[in-house]
Amino acid sequence: MRLKAITAVAAAALALASGAAHATWPAGPVTIVVPFAAGQTGDIVARMVSKELQARFKQAFIVDNRPGSGGRIGTTFVARAKPDGNTLLLTSSGPYAIAPALYPKDTKYNPLTDFSGIAETGSTPQVIAVSNASGITSFADLVKQAKAKDMSYGSAGNGSLQHLTMELLKKEIAFPMVHVPYKGSAESKTAVISNTLEVTSDSLPPLLTNIGSRQLKAIAVVDDNRSPYIPEVPTLGELGYPKLSAVAFFGLVAPKGTPQDIVDALNREVIAMFKTPAFQEQMKAQALTPPVERTPEQFNAYLAGEVARWKKVVEDAKVSVE
Repeated sequence: MRLKAITAVAAAALALASGAAHATWPAGPVTIVVPFAAGQTGDIVARMVSKELQARFKQAFIVDNRPGSGGRIGTTFVARAKPDGNTLLLTSSGPYAIAPALYPKDTKYNPLTDFSGIAETGSTPQVIAVSNASGITSFADLVKQAKAKDMSYGSAGNGSLQHLTMELLKKEIAFPMVHVPYKGSAESKTAVISNTLEVTSDSLPPLLTNIGSRQLKAIAVVDDNRSPYIPEVPTLGELGYPKLSAVAFFGLVAPKGTPQDIVDALNREVIAMFKTPAFQEQMKAQALTPPVERTPEQFNAYLAGEVARWKKVVEDAKVSVE
């Protein structure tokens, strides 16, 4: 009985301390670190979120851009920050789920042990697109031609999500194609528009204008569902291929050890903001898919799944950048 009493008192004290953390937080400005340059999609999402959180918590939420090394500089900074809720990270697939597999020696953080997931803040599927001048009319036509002759695809660079998406497709659908890496998705896209290359994979936002102007033809969405921005384009599963998903996610995380009540409070407010019509309109303006509503525990599980999945793709495709 004495042990049970001590345990109960300890649990009550822990709950009280946790509640006190939220009651006194935020006592000052909160920094949201963005590991990308200003103007990129992740930066835009962070500024949308920070403005709304500032209004909801009545305290400044400041965006701090720390780009470099594919997002690893800013991510490392947050991994080492004090876990008091005053430093957060707006992350994405590249630095969080892919970089640790690509740069095992130079990645100074472990996404599975150094962070606590808060909430998803949007996503965008990878889209397979070809030049209208290529003569390719569908994804089935692309696979048929790729098996019959030498073909190349462009990506934003070796080890990029665009590159790994195509490697995932090549493995699961078994069609050959040579990878041509560029310094960014804009260069890759330009090569396909000019019909220098036959195909590219990219997130939807940078492709949407070119699809609308018929410079590019979208032939498949690599996700479970069609995109509302190009509803006429089928998913791979609908076309009779394996149901594959390659999504660029954006999410808010905190250094591991951040008080759970602070994490929970942020999760509630992020989910609430995404339900407002005004915020949904902002998401539409960026051609982003609204986030899936998850608890912090569920979001952590999703992040762990993404880390494991892309690590396997990197290993299977034998991608090396070091």
